[in-house]
Amino acid sequence: MEQHLLNAQALAAARFEMASAPPLPCAHQESMVREHVESIELVQGGLVELGVPRGLAGVVAQDDKRIGLRVYLLDNSGSTSQPDGSVVQQGADGRLRQRPCTRWEEICAFAEDHARWNLKVGTPCEFILLNSMGRTSGSPMVEGRDCIHIDRPHGPETSQLQELRELLMNNGPSPGTPIVERLQDIQHRIQANFSALAQARQMIFLTIVTDGLPTSRGSGQSGWVKDTKRTIETMRSLCASLPVQLVIRLCTDEEQTIDFYNNIDEELELPLDILDDISGEAREVAKHGNDWFAYTPVLHRIREAGTLSKMLDAIDERPLSVLEAQQLAELLCGSQKPLAGLGKRQFVNELQEIVAQAPLVYDARWQEMRPIVDIPKLRIAMRVGFRGVVLPVICPCLL
Repeated sequence: MEQHLLNAQALAAARFEMASAPPLPCAHQESMVREHVESIELVQGGLVELGVPRGLAGVVAQDDKRIGLRVYLLDNSGSTSQPDGSVVQQGADGRLRQRPCTRWEEICAFAEDHARWNLKVGTPCEFILLNSMGRTSGSPMVEGRDCIHIDRPHGPETSQLQELRELLMNNGPSPGTPIVERLQDIQHRIQANFSALAQARQMIFLTIVTDGLPTSRGSGQSGWVKDTKRTIETMRSLCASLPVQLVIRLCTDEEQTIDFYNNIDEELELPLDILDDISGEAREVAKHGNDWFAYTPVLHRIREAGTLSKMLDAIDERPLSVLEAQQLAELLCGSQKPLAGLGKRQFVNELQEIVAQAPLVYDARWQEMRPIVDIPKLRIAMRVGFRGVVLPVICPCLL
């Protein structure tokens, strides 16, 4: 795996040297290489404090040492003022509930959640606006006007979060969706940091939060063939030649936009994941046969930020295998003792006892508090006992 990464990076470096187009100027000089990486134990502990089950926190902590910088590209185009967004909030009674809001409010809540998450874990992150006041086409990106870099050594958490809020508040929805321009900015910065990233064996985790189809500046109209083609070409160049893990987080129910990005995911075969909002993603995961665990805000946030876990990437694409289901169930249940060496039946029985004693969690599919694992459905997924082996054959309609 490591050798494959180094070979890919060496090939990418050769491509950069042959490139004829000079990088765009950039007034934002923050390095994309992470100088200090916390120990896996400290990262895991921080994640547990955020509500991540200990086993799953260990997997995410392994990813963390590979992250140079998390970059979030936030869409604040005019269409984000549409009132069909949603956010999960804690009510006065302590219960989580979803409430309707504008798409832009959903994106702002997303940004603040991920800023807190990364500050707690110790991972540097950056939030870049698609449109910002005072920035003209082709001008360099400026810290504080077009983006904000958040990192634990930069100061108190409250101050950094307030700076992020002010940036978002001062740059509400405005016309245009210049995704290509912003991706090219990011691409040129990664190129400039490429050698240092390769030496540190680090990657850039990029999440694009968007609700619309790309438009070039001045076109004022989504869906143009030229704009969409340029977006696909830029994403292909970005992911194929650079150490980038890409997530596209959609904030829309518009079929044309969803189909466009899903087609990119299917056709490009790149390190790319397409995610819906938490409710839509929970339904998608269940639709693909993985309805035996609660799809929680914590699990969704991990996938929004990007992960190297192929298993977590696959849960909205296909049913997990028996082995994968067993592995994920163990990660989610927070067991203090290893369960991997148990037979399937014994494993499920042990897990049933653990789940019975564990607190309920918010399941976005049902929008209510439920057990982290549905044991009867896990038996089916792992093909254990009458319910898991015989019933699916003789009476699948009951499942």
